[in-house]
Amino acid sequence: MVGATKDHLYGKKFLREIYQKADPTITTSVTVPILWDKKTETIVNNESSLIIRIFNSNFNDLTGNQNDYFPAEKQADIKKMNELIYENINNGVYKSGFASTQKAYENAVKKLFETLDELDKILSKSRYLIGNIITEADLRFIPTLL
Repeated sequence: MVGATKDHLYGKKFLREIYQKADPTITTSVTVPILWDKKTETIVNNESSLIIRIFNSNFNDLTGNQNDYFPAEKQADIKKMNELIYENINNGVYKSGFASTQKAYENAVKKLFETLDELDKILSKSRYLIGNIITEADLRFIPTLL
């Protein structure tokens, strides 16, 4: 694929080969992102929300980054926003694109655009979805928009 990032560790051409390196008998779907452990040569995680939480604090001593994208005082609001974003936007685009009936498509598209409108209202008054700092909710919203 033109413009794709090269596998600098193993020179593999396809991501499925990395999954198979971790487990030759794997039968799961190949998804991105993945967090790879070079020492144990395995996938640590392939769920974006969990990877965000891992990076949120586990490498602070190494990187010097002390930003907290899941602060304790905002966790309830972040979880609520994450659920809205996942169900109606992140997963909503798939529900729309892969709908098997016209009715399913219409329902998914309606929820998708209603939620986009709701978040647009929030972002018209604030730079971020939850208060005045970037949080996990913002990070989960961005990839689908892109």
